[in-house]
Amino acid sequence: MPELLDREAILREAVELARTQHGGALATMHAEDGTPYLTFVLFHLRDDGTVLFASAARSQHARNIAATPEVSFLVDNREVIRKDWTAFDRLVIEGRAARVPADDQRHELYLRELGAKDRLTAHFISRGELYCIIPRRIVLMKGIDGGRHVADFGGAE
Repeated sequence: MPELLDREAILREAVELARTQHGGALATMHAEDGTPYLTFVLFHLRDDGTVLFASAARSQHARNIAATPEVSFLVDNREVIRKDWTAFDRLVIEGRAARVPADDQRHELYLRELGAKDRLTAHFISRGELYCIIPRRIVLMKGIDGGRHVADFGGAE
């Protein structure tokens, strides 16, 4: 059994995995009836575990977040499965999503960080609202035998 990673090591590994991926799967609850809703968003993972992404204000997931801000976000390296399925890494971030309005002191910094990830992400942030996910828990699964590593952040604010 692999040795469990501490919170700082989990964050380092999570950020490294996130740097290799353009997008992730955002899970929300339908505002209208509570059904799970899953969508793909371009994102940036900050060193502290905060997820940044942009979304059209009228998108289904934006409406869902406004109604129920608790979300789950998945990042993985599924492209390795065909070559070496034992190297399949997954990262799940559970937390609370919120729009970051233009008058928020974090807005400009977050916008720069998200836009710096790549040109595609920069294109989309110019067309939408900025959001962040404050982590409550980060779960990192390294390969098939690498264990399940959990970093608890307490209650998301």
